[in-house]
Amino acid sequence: MFRSKLTAIRTYALPLMLAATPMVPTTTNAEETPGYQLAKTAFASIDRADRGFIDHGEYSGYGNDVFVSMDSDENNKLSLAEFLSWDYGMRPIAQERGREDAYETALRVVFAFWDRDGDGQLTAREQRLSLDADFRRADADNDALLTEDEFLLGFTVMIALRAAIDPAPVEQP
Repeated sequence: MFRSKLTAIRTYALPLMLAATPMVPTTTNAEETPGYQLAKTAFASIDRADRGFIDHGEYSGYGNDVFVSMDSDENNKLSLAEFLSWDYGMRPIAQERGREDAYETALRVVFAFWDRDGDGQLTAREQRLSLDADFRRADADNDALLTEDEFLLGFTVMIALRAAIDPAPVEQP
């Protein structure tokens, strides 16, 4: 059963956006970056039962809700503009750090990978197939559950966006 857009926004987007507001990094430790903290908030919002892991049903429900909330014209397809306009809560951080271009590029890359037929539209089926592949990729121990660590270290969208706003320093030889 699909939730309304308002419910989806309240359930997923608002907690992420609110969590972004007060965070100020104090060190370069990846676990203390705002992007990492937002990814942890995203995990917690998906893990509604507070079990410490996400099963495929919770993950799929999250993906469906996000798709519905992104689909502003309600045509059951996402244009690149709709995809770019939805925020995972990291856009304010990217803006603050002057990393808006990198953030948008990361979103464009994810969209391009997920748009399996390359028609410039992301269908619910394409998004579901992509999220399923992302779930399997992140599931390091192959137990059909994502722990918080697996989600933080392996969920494609979060990794791409975190890398865009908090790029790892390049070590000099």
